[in-house]
Amino acid sequence: MKRNPFLTLIVVGVPGVGKTTVLNNLVKLAEYEGIKIRVVNLGDYMFKAAREKGLVSHRDELRKLELRKQLELQGHAAKLIIQDSLSRLDEKSVLIVDTHAIIRTTTGYWPGLPKHVIEELSPDAIIIIEAPIEDIISRQLRDKTRYRSDFARKEVIEELILFTRIAAISSATFTASSVKTVLNLEGKPEEAAREILEVIKKLR
Repeated sequence: MKRNPFLTLIVVGVPGVGKTTVLNNLVKLAEYEGIKIRVVNLGDYMFKAAREKGLVSHRDELRKLELRKQLELQGHAAKLIIQDSLSRLDEKSVLIVDTHAIIRTTTGYWPGLPKHVIEELSPDAIIIIEAPIEDIISRQLRDKTRYRSDFARKEVIEELILFTRIAAISSATFTASSVKTVLNLEGKPEEAAREILEVIKKLR
C-alpha cells in the first residue's frame, strides 16, 4: 500500500462544522510539542486552477461546474498537494488536507474523495469533524465569506452528515486508512484539536 514519507491526514466535515478553527488550534498545539504540521485545502488548489482557466471567479462556483470538469480539477489538485508537500515536509512532519467527503451539487451529491483522489493523497487516516446541527447552522449564517444559504436547513445538514460518514469510510477502503469522528462543540475547538493530535501521536 502506497504511503507518503510524511504522515498524512484528511480532515472532512460539512460546511460550517468548524474545521478551520479546529485545525488552527491543532497547528498551535502541535507546534508547542515540536510537531510540524502543514495544512492545505483541496478546494483552494481546485479554485486556483479553475480561476486560471477562467472557469470560476468565486470559490463556491466550483460545485456548479460540470461533474467531469470537477473530477479533473480534483485529481489535479491532489497531485499538486503531494508534489508541494514532498518538497516542504520530512518524515517527521504531518500533512493535513482540509476538504469535504461529500459535495452537494446541482446534479446531486458526488464524492469529494473519489478513488483517483484518495489514492493520490494516500492518507493514513481520515478525520470526520462533526458538531450539533444547531451549531452548524449558526456558524453557516455567521460566515459572510461563503454563499451557504442553500445549506442552512436541518434536513440538508442531517443528510450531509450521514453521507459524509458513508463517503469517508468508502474512500478509506481504497487506501486502508483509519476513520475517526471528532466532535467540535461550540466554544471548545481546542478539545477537538487535542483529540486529533492524539491520533497523530499514535500514528507516527
